Amino acid sequence: MNCEQIKEWMPHYLDGLLSLERERSIRLHIDTCPACVQSLEVARDMAALWREMEGNMGLQVDLDIPDLTGAVMAKIELIEAERIQRVPVPTTSRRRYTPRTSWMHYSVAACLTFLLFQFGVFEGLAYQITEINGHMSNSVTALFGPQANPPINK
Repeated sequence: MNCEQIKEWMPHYLDGLLSLERERSIRLHIDTCPACVQSLEVARDMAALWREMEGNMGLQVDLDIPDLTGAVMAKIELIEAERIQRVPVPTTSRRRYTPRTSWMHYSVAACLTFLLFQFGVFEGLAYQITEINGHMSNSVTALFGPQANPPINK
């Protein structure tokens, strides 16, 4: 095992959660590596500090914080019981598709198209497509050479 793996498994090693084989390999590495010995000491100190802090937390129980768990859970159960007892009321749905709305959509599309033609949006479209095709064929020729576009024999 290397030092990174030892550092990764160190908390489990301290808690005694590892298999005997892995624990033995970690112990063998620690016995030969001074850096890992130091890491083990630091980890043990941190674990002791953590246990000490957890012990002190048990002493501070006398705070005046009300226990709301019972009241909140009772309210949740009441709401859930009301939800289960409630019978769903059938609703009538409105038709979403009507011929009037479809004609309205077609009319708006036609008006927008007419405005786009008036402002000349589609004026140079054919020229621009031809120009793009020319650029693309030049790029293909530049990338793959002239053999990619063999001459057409008539």
